[in-house]
Amino acid sequence: MDQGLKESLAAFDSIWRLKLITIAGIKLSLGNVTIALILLVFATRLSRLSVKLINKKLILRFVEDKASQTTYQTFAFYGCLTLFVTLSLTIAGIPLTVFTVVGGALAIGVGFGSQNIVNNFISGVIMLVEQPIKVGDVVEVDGIVGSVLSIGTRSTKIRNADHKVFIVPNSFFLEKGVLNWNFETTIIRSTLDFGVAYGTDTRLVENACMDILLNTEGIEQSPLPYVFFTDFAESNLTFQLVFFCDTVKVESLAHVRSHVRFKIDQKFKELGIEMAFPQRDLRLKMDKTIDVRIKS
Repeated sequence: MDQGLKESLAAFDSIWRLKLITIAGIKLSLGNVTIALILLVFATRLSRLSVKLINKKLILRFVEDKASQTTYQTFAFYGCLTLFVTLSLTIAGIPLTVFTVVGGALAIGVGFGSQNIVNNFISGVIMLVEQPIKVGDVVEVDGIVGSVLSIGTRSTKIRNADHKVFIVPNSFFLEKGVLNWNFETTIIRSTLDFGVAYGTDTRLVENACMDILLNTEGIEQSPLPYVFFTDFAESNLTFQLVFFCDTVKVESLAHVRSHVRFKIDQKFKELGIEMAFPQRDLRLKMDKTIDVRIKS
């Protein structure tokens, strides 16, 4: 063999065996670390491929609920990832006892600045197991209202009515008050208030509004919508419409309420029902009479 080639191989071998670090008496070489990194890259890809196979062969067949499917897919991914990472390290010749030392170092790091990361991760696991919210639910948390797009192990994505996507830390859902509009059902109650002028036939208003509610797309007929005559207000007779919508079938409650308002405006014009507006009666009290003259 050529002397130059032998020298090159010897140099490569010395570099490959170069000791990078010693942990608890275990020496890690450049070769070990390189093989481990290569195998870890493949471990991530193999985990994703395995989850696709598990999802197709098992999860989709035996689990109907979409939220539960997401939960099983997440745990399947991390389970496969743990398995492949362990195999990768074993093949690379890196003993798992190294992690007893590394784990202690990580624990110190957690104590000094990684509490939020660990907190959000644990919160994500709890959310995936208990499922207080699911993908597709309409929720309100920390002033954000929208539908849940995805639930990860660190954060949850929520899209509001303006199609803006918010990334909310999972810990918020366990530490703050959360309103889940779809916790047990997708049927949500909505209301609409308005006033008509004094002197209006209230039964005519009731019948007109019920006709609108029973014939507006997106409004559920069970439970039935209804009309409340709520108050004799200062300048109007106040009514409240109460109806129910299925959030799966409608784009948003705001769209349904808008359709109802358009129909009310059109119907009231046809029936001659006057919408109320603020009115004031002004009385002047004078100590002396006012001399009023009309000039022709």
